[in-house]
Amino acid sequence: MTEKAKLFPIGTVVILKESTAALMISGYLAESEQRPNYIWDYSGFLYPIGLQDETEVYTFDHSQIEHILAFGYQDGETFAFMQKIQQIAANLYEAAKKESQRTNENQQGEGEKDV
Repeated sequence: MTEKAKLFPIGTVVILKESTAALMISGYLAESEQRPNYIWDYSGFLYPIGLQDETEVYTFDHSQIEHILAFGYQDGETFAFMQKIQQIAANLYEAAKKESQRTNENQQGEGEKDV
């Protein structure tokens, strides 16, 4: 998850770094089996193909986006939702950061016991 990223609206079409395929953002704060216990900023589908089966859902972070081809539709409801999702993302990021620190401290503590 990217710290303090301003998330793009659903429907935004992007190209990721080191890629030529376009992806359309379809969701936020996604998890995937490829990286357990990690929350990605976005989920998306290949553009213009869309969802063909559930194995073709891509997860990626804001920091991986290199180009924006088109922004998704935005209205008052979108802006209100985006404010809420930004706050949820910030809270999740802080919780993950604290959990990571606790894990590191516990691992260091266990290492000291073995000496």
